Amino acid sequence: MSGAQRLVDAFRTLDSTIQVAQFPLPLDGAASLRSLSESITHQVRDYLLPRATRLDAPLLAVVGGSTGAGKSTLVNSLLRAQVTRPGVLRPTTKSPVLVCHPDDEAWFRSENVLPDLVRTDSQLHDSRALQIVAFPDLPPGLALLDAPDIDSIDDANRSLAQQLLLAADLWIFVTSAARYADAVPWNYLSTAAERNVVISVIVNRCPPGAITEVGTHLAQMLAERGLGSAKLFAVPERALTSDGMLPRGDVSGVRQWLGQLAAESEMRAQVAVQTLAGAVRSLDPQLKELIDGVALQEEAVADLRVQAEVSYKAASDEVAAAASDGTMLRGEILGRWQDLVGTGEFMRGIEERIGMIRDRISGWFRGEPKVEAMQVAISDSLAAVLQEAGDRAAETTAVAWSRTRWGREIIAAQPDLARASEGFGEAAAEAIRSWQSDILRLVEEEGRGKRMKARFLAIGTNVAGAALIIVVFAATGGLTTAEVGIAGGTSLLAQRLLEAVFGEEEVRRLAVEAQRLLRERVDGVLSDEKARFDDILDALAVDPDAAARLTSAAEQLRGAARSAFDDLTAPELR
Repeated sequence: MSGAQRLVDAFRTLDSTIQVAQFPLPLDGAASLRSLSESITHQVRDYLLPRATRLDAPLLAVVGGSTGAGKSTLVNSLLRAQVTRPGVLRPTTKSPVLVCHPDDEAWFRSENVLPDLVRTDSQLHDSRALQIVAFPDLPPGLALLDAPDIDSIDDANRSLAQQLLLAADLWIFVTSAARYADAVPWNYLSTAAERNVVISVIVNRCPPGAITEVGTHLAQMLAERGLGSAKLFAVPERALTSDGMLPRGDVSGVRQWLGQLAAESEMRAQVAVQTLAGAVRSLDPQLKELIDGVALQEEAVADLRVQAEVSYKAASDEVAAAASDGTMLRGEILGRWQDLVGTGEFMRGIEERIGMIRDRISGWFRGEPKVEAMQVAISDSLAAVLQEAGDRAAETTAVAWSRTRWGREIIAAQPDLARASEGFGEAAAEAIRSWQSDILRLVEEEGRGKRMKARFLAIGTNVAGAALIIVVFAATGGLTTAEVGIAGGTSLLAQRLLEAVFGEEEVRRLAVEAQRLLRERVDGVLSDEKARFDDILDALAVDPDAAARLTSAAEQLRGAARSAFDDLTAPELR
């Protein structure tokens, strides 16, 4: 593949990749980075890609400058025809005018150049329209574009002026003797120096007696800023001709220079290569700045996401701890269990105990109130723990997010994020009820074995499930000394009861599985809650791989540029 084709491919990759550069969070510099991303996109589409695709395409010379510098009058005077209308009102809001030879019209009417500007045949009061004028007296190979004022008070005009200058092969920068030292023009001229663009500076309305003095001073200023090679012309201040143009002799030097460029294909190629090479080189620091900004956005979003994850993981751990440290074996759950199985001597023969329990709980199979009471006690108590954990996770996440300016803006816009969602209470209760159903299925599946069928039938699925839940709740880290004695005896009976049916090893396995199922149910409902925060971050559309993708595109462009400009013998990139 040729160097030129590699360069074209690299621009296409950059054009498709630059769209991942998003700056939704109000970090420092985010607004300027959004503008930079838009500017790079325009540079690629308006100039870099079309010029790299066709180095022999006609040159585009953009006539730019400050308000009232006389750009339109200069263009008309160079062509000796009224092709663009000078603006009298300020700000001048009109469509830019591109003048080219008829042989070049198809190129400039195509979407190869400035594709987002609508082509028109007349000048409109619309800065996003581009008037195309085919002018036979202009030599083929060079087009002139009369751009809006670079210092216009209209934002759209200023933005378009910058876009057009960055799409140019050649700058014709117009200023006046009174304003050539102003800051705004020099900001643009500094950009020209950074891009090594071919440039001509025209000082308009220069008092005849001051031409030498102004010219010498301006030439010195240009040289000090890296623009010593710029072509410098002075147009004396005098009355316009009857048709509103500068006298022919006053612009003859500019006309001669442009005519020479248009006539010599080798010179045109040198201009195209020099400006293209400089534009590519100037992209490197721009892309680095953009990549650094994207990385900061990625980091900020990732930090917010981690804060939510940590809060909801802590909530899940909190529920798991409460369901395994003995905390649940107090109050109503303990009382309901004792109602079912009694509180007699725990060490009597287990077969006798199973028989007594069977007689005591036979009402389970007829749906008596004790069954539902036990289930409701478990559901209500554990769901309350889950509800509190969910509320705490929402509050903790909101507090963590509010420690940053961008996080505060999110929470301020959606204050409900600081507490659990409206439907979380019911979702928590449903999750616990579903876990209880999981436990019943678990013990029923285990009780289908022939060897344990008789003993299992002696107590039934509901009692076995309740006993397993008691075993899961059994650790005593969260209880007082007095409570430990009661809860410990209760859980011991539940464990011995299950061991008599399933065996010691199987009971341990069932308890572990029951804990896993609880964690799964709890994580599921908490994940749905955390999704409120995740959805906000997802909507920001910050690609976590954006910085890496942009870095890869920038590296591809560097390699392609070295190859392409070595082929084209561009000295500044050798």
